[in-house]
Amino acid sequence: MKSFSLARLWAIMRKEFRHILRDRRLLFLVTVSPAIMLTAFAYVFSFDLNPARFAIYDQDRSPQSRNLVAALSHDRNLIVLGEVDRYEDLRQGMAAGEIKVGLVIPPGFGRDLQAGHRTSVQVLAEGSDAINASTQMAILSSRISEWGQQYETLDIPQPVELRAITLYNPDIKGRYSMVPALLAIAMILPSMAVALALAREKELGSFESLAATPVRAVEYIPGKLIPYIIFGLISAALAVAVAVLWFKVPMKGTYLDLAGFTTLYLWATLGISILLSNFITNQSTALRAVLLLFLVPSFFLTGLIVPIDEQARFVAFTLPATHYVAINRAVFLKGQGWDALGMHAFVLLSMGLFATLFTILTFRKRVG
Repeated sequence: MKSFSLARLWAIMRKEFRHILRDRRLLFLVTVSPAIMLTAFAYVFSFDLNPARFAIYDQDRSPQSRNLVAALSHDRNLIVLGEVDRYEDLRQGMAAGEIKVGLVIPPGFGRDLQAGHRTSVQVLAEGSDAINASTQMAILSSRISEWGQQYETLDIPQPVELRAITLYNPDIKGRYSMVPALLAIAMILPSMAVALALAREKELGSFESLAATPVRAVEYIPGKLIPYIIFGLISAALAVAVAVLWFKVPMKGTYLDLAGFTTLYLWATLGISILLSNFITNQSTALRAVLLLFLVPSFFLTGLIVPIDEQARFVAFTLPATHYVAINRAVFLKGQGWDALGMHAFVLLSMGLFATLFTILTFRKRVG
């Protein structure tokens, strides 16, 4: 039984570093291309749409306020997530990503309407997802204005005044929410690179020569992973620089936290790519597998563009990009760290660890 050897692990890592540095196309794919992809996608996907899902804080509890809540609840274009008992519950729900839009009905709302006076309500939005926040606020505001028409008089043409507040992204800029989220798409490219590199080794026959060497799976797999994680972090640094310096996305969290989360995301995606490559023998199949598993679902199932559908929530939970999208928006716009995002980090860690261990086990059976 051969023991684990740091010398063999370092030999694999050194070989992989040299391979990446000598292959200009691979080096470009692993380091520079995520920043370029992020720039292109940020311009393409800065648009606004989607229906309204909101929570209600009714401080008045009058017949008029309950009538408004009932009217909104029966609107097919609105989804009431529930009612809260405190204003702080709305803010906490938005910080956790559970509530996207809130309606606050102040005390005296019904009394003012009954007396023929103008009154107001507050619409509170979670702006880290600006694409949906602006649309949801517009839909909700429109429905409230329509409901208020029954109290219109010649002296008061608009009896219900709307006061909108957007947290984390006051100007509701689409790029502020899309650019951090698109990092999840851009950082898939290192995973594509490692899958292509392993498939290329099999096509050239160099992979089979490992059977005659003392290198073990526990040395070979980390030796492949670590260089790509390091180069992936370099590419992430370039992409984050583009986000902050070019698109002017505010960074309210810490770069150290973001680097830690990015390392876990790279480990998860690279680990899954290497696991897939363990059963793939050519580059074209490897490319299609990465595109179908990571790129295509990451656009539509992770909350990047549209909210995660309840029926697809389990599938979305199994995608690394779902967690990285939520992490990036929270770090950039909310300033949250490991305490608030620990669950997402744990899932990414579990994915990376499971993929790596399973690859080592299956690799040993095929090569050792």
